[in-house]
Amino acid sequence: MLRDNSGGVVIEFALVAPPFFLLMAGLIELSIMFFTSSVIEGATKEAARAIRTGQVQSQADPVVAFQNQLCGALYNVIDCTEVIYNVRTFSDFGAVSMPIEVDENGDIINNGFVPGGSSAVTVVRAMYRWHFTTPLMDSVIPTGPGGSLLVSTVAFQNEPYDVN
Repeated sequence: MLRDNSGGVVIEFALVAPPFFLLMAGLIELSIMFFTSSVIEGATKEAARAIRTGQVQSQADPVVAFQNQLCGALYNVIDCTEVIYNVRTFSDFGAVSMPIEVDENGDIINNGFVPGGSSAVTVVRAMYRWHFTTPLMDSVIPTGPGGSLLVSTVAFQNEPYDVN
């Protein structure tokens, strides 16, 4: 009776299962986060190309044209209203400086939308806050205020074009 092992497997499973399932949930969430980051990267490149070729600047409302391009390329993977973008022009590539600025609440400060004209050096940046749902992920993955920040930046020189 003292050597009965019939419940040993259940006890071992109870000890091993929680960390295993936590690890699996974290792995799945990281996979989804990297997929989302890849989608944001592609959407930023697509929207930047529309600026580079002058398609956005030739529209009646360039901001709306850019937002439509960016949101369309996100394919509803994430809510486009939560993506913060920043488009700025510089005199040359050596002058490019776009630090990520946050206010006292940890919210990202949007520095505006200036797509520039023909041959302008332009930088497009899109940012999205990822909020972990898996317990303990915030302690394993370095995060800022409000969650991990997924950032995509594209720097380019606009093509020479004529705005009609």
